[in-house]
Amino acid sequence: MRERLKKFFGRSSHIIWIGACLAASSWLIESAVHRYFFNAGPFWTHVISPDGHETWMRLIVAAQLMVFSLYAQKLINHRLRIESALVAREKEAQDILEHNPAAIVLVDCDTRTIAYANHNALNMVNVPADKMVGELCNTYLCRTAKGKCPILDLNKQWDISEREIMTAAGRTIPILKNVTTVTYKGKPHLLEAFFDITPQRQMQRSLKQANIELVKIFQTASVGMRLIDRNFTILKVNREFSRLSGVAPEDAVGKKCFDVFSGEFCHTANCSLRRVMDGRALKSYEVNKTGADGSTFVCSLNISRFVGIDGMVGVVESFKDITELKRIQNQLQSERDLLHRILFHQYENLGIINDRYELEYQNEMLAAFTRGKESRRCYEVFRYRPDPCDDCFMQRAFQSESIQRCEFDTTSGSSYQHTYTPFVDNNGKKKVLLSRRDITETKASIASAIGSERLAALGELAAGVAHEINNPINSIINYAQILANKTNTGDQLNTISNRIIGEGDRIAAIVASLLSFARQENGDRKLVDVSDLLQEILTLIGAQLRKDGIKYVININGDLPPVYAATQEIERVFLNIINNSRYALNEKFSGAADMKKLDIDIGVVPANGRNFLRIVFTDYGVGITADLLSKVINPFVSTKPKGQGTGLGLSISQRIVENHGGRFVIDSVDGEYTRVTVDLPSRQR
Repeated sequence: MRERLKKFFGRSSHIIWIGACLAASSWLIESAVHRYFFNAGPFWTHVISPDGHETWMRLIVAAQLMVFSLYAQKLINHRLRIESALVAREKEAQDILEHNPAAIVLVDCDTRTIAYANHNALNMVNVPADKMVGELCNTYLCRTAKGKCPILDLNKQWDISEREIMTAAGRTIPILKNVTTVTYKGKPHLLEAFFDITPQRQMQRSLKQANIELVKIFQTASVGMRLIDRNFTILKVNREFSRLSGVAPEDAVGKKCFDVFSGEFCHTANCSLRRVMDGRALKSYEVNKTGADGSTFVCSLNISRFVGIDGMVGVVESFKDITELKRIQNQLQSERDLLHRILFHQYENLGIINDRYELEYQNEMLAAFTRGKESRRCYEVFRYRPDPCDDCFMQRAFQSESIQRCEFDTTSGSSYQHTYTPFVDNNGKKKVLLSRRDITETKASIASAIGSERLAALGELAAGVAHEINNPINSIINYAQILANKTNTGDQLNTISNRIIGEGDRIAAIVASLLSFARQENGDRKLVDVSDLLQEILTLIGAQLRKDGIKYVININGDLPPVYAATQEIERVFLNIINNSRYALNEKFSGAADMKKLDIDIGVVPANGRNFLRIVFTDYGVGITADLLSKVINPFVSTKPKGQGTGLGLSISQRIVENHGGRFVIDSVDGEYTRVTVDLPSRQR
């Protein structure tokens, strides 16, 4: 009962007591009125024992006052409870806002001033509350001008966007902002909650950079790579894969792997993706692949699982073209078999020498030669020396990793040819296979026959050239002269006719120079400007050089003096050298390339008390092998395939230069360059 009364009246009952006091006061006032205004008897008589009617009247008034006070107390208690609940709720809301991990501000929708900011917002902007509250929202929260605020100007009720806030120090911080409209203190406000997303931005940048690096690594890998999902669909390929397969990336992605760059294991149990899905171990193996053009080559295939967030996505296949490697392996195997047969050949001296000059193996013929000799070192056995040779061809073979040959004469008058073939044994030791031949008789017979046979061949060649070329050339010159006589000087036809006459004369001179190779004739000589000769030659063959993609540069160092020379002969020398350079460059580069060029340097150099005009031709073609470098000057020796060269060009050129009192030198590194130097004695202007 007491609890019910407390619940009904509430904790405060001031109005009830006031009603009780008013009821008591009404009783006393009524008694006083009867006593003093109506003289109805003593005061206390009316207070203590009024008559019955008066008693009921007073009780009714007291009851009304009490009922009114009770109702008023009920209303007041209800209002107090509401106010207390509102205060508690407001305190809870304040605590929620203050303890919220987000930075929260309230912005007046009409004035756009900040009405409230929690401590996270104040800490983020780094200003006290009195500096922030009351400021326009775009001072700190957003630099967007009025008219461009998305939630206000577009009348939206809710918005999430990435923005920036400005700190008191002027530093911008990227934030993720959530904005909604609320009522605060009876007015519409924007409740803005935002988080500092600087770490997320940094993570995004790091992820983006990592993705860029990953794509770069994937695309620039030296092996072909493709990513295949569990449905055999190609998801990504790199540039090297496109080069190997001949299929562009946009044509490969989305296709089935067995339709692009198919191999012998496609649709079999050894398919790499099937092996992975079946749980079998991954391994690397060789596979024959077919390109878009139908060509087949051998690839080394490596497989790795590609696992995503939700598990295995597929596999990554990497391909490396090992066709050339297999060819080399087969060639090595063939050479090994050949070497094995050679080692047991009974009609040639064969042996194996290690890098310490020790003779480790000898076949029967070589053993017969070395029998009775205690030393096992090659320079003591073959050259009768106490120490290694100054120019050791065995060491040359080790350094160049190529076959080296040399010829030498012994004190007894015999001549031998040694061939050193380098190889590496099963233990990784460098060794050479020595082939020793007695060429005494062969060398003598060649020396006796070379003069007569080659001079006879040269005479026949010269006679044939004179007969087959001079007659039509004379006709060409005559017809050109007729055209020149019938045209005026300066006309294009006259110029072309004179050029035909000049070139015809040069052909006739070349034929004569071939005959002079045997007769050693000097020809007519005069003062010649070498740079003009070169320009004329390059004018004639420049179109062919440009067609082949060959760039040529003439570097003239200083003022060039003239040389006393036969013009046609020097032109022949230069033309031979340029044609050889053109051939070497085309052999090395199938198309245009940066290093497909011919450098021509001209300058004056002193030597032996006089000045020489030095012309250096440098091409960056296939070069000349070391074993041919000392022989290319000899007649009929050519580095070109049979049918593409006579072997006379360099020998004729050397003879011409030496007949002019000059020097002709060839320097070359196989696979890198060839440099031909022509020194001609100069005359001062």
